[in-house]
Formats: sequence, structure tokens, C-alpha cells
Amino acid sequence: MLSIPAAPSSATRMHRRWTADAVLLAILLLGLSLRLMYVRTPLLDEHRWRQVDTASVARFFYEERLNPLYPQIAWGGRDGYVESEFPLLPFLTALLYEAFGPRDWLGRLVAASFSVATIAMAYRLGRLLLGRPAGRAMAFLLAVSPGAVFYGRAFMPEAPMLFFSAAAVAGFVEYFQCGAIAALVWGSAALALAGLVKIPAVIVLAPIAAAAWYRHRWRAWKDYPAVIGVSLALLAIVAWYLHAYQLYEKTGLTFGIFGTTKTYPAWISPGPWPGIFPKWSTVADLTSISFYERITVRVFHLHLLPWGFAGAALGMLVWPRNRWPLVPAAWLFAFTAFVLVAGEGNRAHDYYQLPIVLCGGLYFAAAAAPVFDGTVMSRRIVLGRFRPVLLGSVLAGIGLLSFYYSSVILTHYRIGNLDTRAAATGAALGSVTGHRGLAVVVDDYGINSPMLLYFAHMRGWSFDVGDLSPRLIDSLARHYDARYFATTVWPEIAARKPDVVEYLRTRRAIPLANAPAGMAVFDLLASRKDAKAE
Repeated sequence: MLSIPAAPSSATRMHRRWTADAVLLAILLLGLSLRLMYVRTPLLDEHRWRQVDTASVARFFYEERLNPLYPQIAWGGRDGYVESEFPLLPFLTALLYEAFGPRDWLGRLVAASFSVATIAMAYRLGRLLLGRPAGRAMAFLLAVSPGAVFYGRAFMPEAPMLFFSAAAVAGFVEYFQCGAIAALVWGSAALALAGLVKIPAVIVLAPIAAAAWYRHRWRAWKDYPAVIGVSLALLAIVAWYLHAYQLYEKTGLTFGIFGTTKTYPAWISPGPWPGIFPKWSTVADLTSISFYERITVRVFHLHLLPWGFAGAALGMLVWPRNRWPLVPAAWLFAFTAFVLVAGEGNRAHDYYQLPIVLCGGLYFAAAAAPVFDGTVMSRRIVLGRFRPVLLGSVLAGIGLLSFYYSSVILTHYRIGNLDTRAAATGAALGSVTGHRGLAVVVDDYGINSPMLLYFAHMRGWSFDVGDLSPRLIDSLARHYDARYFATTVWPEIAARKPDVVEYLRTRRAIPLANAPAGMAVFDLLASRKDAKAE
């Protein structure tokens, strides 16, 4: 006679639900604690140029025009409207500035909020595809991934991009699984926002299409609600970037979305400009072993960690055939295609590989799910009533040690090695100008650099030494109201540009107290004779 196991009692079900919620809460707290490390550090750590540019946009929203349709930057002259991604992170930060004052670390907190929310969304996505234990495994990897942690508190759009990417895939998967219109609505909204805040996020269309294929096969295009949801999201993305391109046509200023970087428009100066930073792959990239080695090392050490990388590789082999296998496969394929197409961008910037923590995290979850399954572990490991606490402590220890030994604190947080020179020179410039007037600057970072102007709390134009000429400086002073010329590399200008030195020596040099070596400031509206007369 067959014995039918008794259904779990309501008390047992409640205990299991409480345990599951407690595990997720512990993972979220672990991820939050890592993202709050050094959160009040000045914007002088890794990728400080990109962070300062984002902070500049937030500052101008707060100080001038709280309109997300018109982002501005410091190095664009008096009205520096710039072609950029949709500035959601700077806009939300500016709202906090209204309440608490302009503090850079508030931008880090906004990014950290999105990043912690990404951990929760990763849990939901893993649970939808593979069950609760897999959801916990994926959330755990997102919580301790050094790349996800650092860029999850950096003043950059990467954190909201990851959140909306995960939310978009989760929303569409949930819709295709059970037909929930609410999931389709928020999944479509997340798809739109993912592409708006960072255009490479559109690679999530691949796993969404894979989910539609798994559910409908060739009849996927007849799922009209899903087609409408994707179409509206793409229309929103296209509309924004058309608007952004129009800003570029008017001002000639860009973050490199479609326009060319490292330049100014011809009405400022015809150049010659330095080499434009290319994002696309070259033959040299695609045929170079060092290119693939660099990307693999970053994924191995920074984004997935060694045990996450190994788990993801195993997960590709053990992924259940009846659990939507095309979703992670299509996502990984789209990510790989992005790396191969935008090779120069991926070679130069490790944050271009951040999407791997989502698609790779799913594969890791497939392999690691048993470790996060209390029922399975209770059968294999007998530790009594303290088993959850002990296992959780071991996992947390592994995560924290892996994070520490990844060297991310040394290479990215740069604690003890911050670029304090940028802040010091900016403070020196601001102290002698009173933070007023437009400045022509040449700092350690070259053309389109926001660094000196941001820390001086000024507007102006930023050039490389090779771009300088007396005609350029004089034109900006006469026609565009440039008041000051400031540089942190005066010895280099003296060596390479004697005509510029001769011109500037006819202007009044402004004395600086306790300024870093190599810094010089000139008043372009006062001649040297005027200074002597005073």
C-alpha cells in the first residue's frame, strides 16, 4: 500500500518562509555593508573622470535647472548642454541635494540603493528560472562580486543599468511564465530605463526574446501585449537618443554616445585634436591573445571571482533542460557579441563587462543552488539547530575573503593613493577666482577633462597642451568671456608651447599660496602692465 506523505503543516510552511526571507535579508545586508565601505571618499578613486562628469551634471541640476532633458557639464563653457545617456542618477542625486545640500557621497548612496535592489532582483530572477535556492545563490554572488560592489557605489550610471537590466528580464520571464500583465508592465518600463541610462543595456533584448521563443516558439510575434511592451520601450530609448543627438548638433559637446569625444566644435577651435577614443573593435583587438586574456582576467577576478567563474562554467553543463535554458544562453551570447563589437571600449574599461555578473550569475546559481538549499544541506551536513548560522557564517566568510583578496581595494578604491592633486589644484583655483568667471584650463587629464573645473566649482573649457595656441586662448577671452587661464602642467607648456608662454606673460599672473607644483593662473582680462600699475 502506498503511503502518501503528509502535507507540511502551516507552522512548517511559515517556518520555511521565514527562513527563506531571513537568508535573503542576510544577503542584502552583506551586500549593503560592502557598498557602504568608503562611501564618503571623495571622487578621486578609480574612474574619477567618469564619476566627476556625472557629479557635474547633478550639481548643475541642483544649482541651475532641474530638468533631466538638459544635462550640462563643466567643460562646455557658459551653457554646457551635452549629449549623454538619460541622466537618471544625477537627477535623483540633485533631488537629494535639495534636501541635504550638495554632497558627492549622496550620489554614491543613490548608486548603492540601486545596487542593493539589484541583489533582490537577481534573487527574483534566479527564483523564477531555477527556484528559491538558486535565487539565493545568484543574490549572494551579486552581493560580494568586487566589480558589482565597487560600481554599485560609484557615482556612475552602471548601478541603475544593472538593476533595470535584471528587472527587465525578470519582468518578461514572469509574464511569459504566468501571463501576469503587471509583470509585463514593470518589465517593459525597466527595459526602457535600462536602455535610457546606458545604451549597451539593450543586450537584454536577447534573453527576453529567448524567453518568448521558449514560451511560444514561432508564434511569439502574436503575443501582442509583449510586442507592444518591447516596442514602447524601444520607442522611449530612440526618442531620448534622438533628443540627445540634437543637443550634440547644437553644442558640439558629447559623452561619446554618437558624437566624437576629445574634441570641441569648430566654432571653438578647429583643432587639431588628439586621437578620438574609439569603442569599436579593431582587427588588432580581435586577433590579439592579450585582448581576450585581459577580458577573461577581469571576469575571473573582478566580476565573478574564481569560485563564481568555476560555478558558472559548471552551471552551463548542469542547467536543467526544462528550466528556460535559452534565457542565460542568449544573454551570454549577446554579452559576448558586445565585447567583440565594442572591443576598444571593453579593453579600456572594466565596467563594460559588468553585465556578466547577471548572465554569469544565473549559470553560477544553477550549479550552487544545493549549497543554498536548507533541505539538501540538512541531509548532507548534521550541525544541529545552529546549522543555518554556521553555514551562513562560512559563506559570508568566503565572500568577504574573496572580496578582500581580489585586490579591488588597492586597484579601485585606491585607499591611501587617491588623486588628491586634482582636488588640491581645484581648490587653489577656486580660492583665487572666488569660483566666478569662465576658465580655460589645462590639467593632468587633457581635453574635455572635468577634474580641475569641478573641484574649482567653475565652468570653462579644458584642453590638452597640444591643443593650445595664443589664437585659441585669445578667441575664448574675446568672444566667449573666458576670464582665466589655469594649468597644472606649466613646465610642460613652457617646454612645448613657447608662443603660448609669450602670450600669457602679457597677462597678469595671479599669485598662488600653497598651490601644488606646476600650477599657474593668469587673468586674461588684465594685462601685465595693469598689474604693475596696481
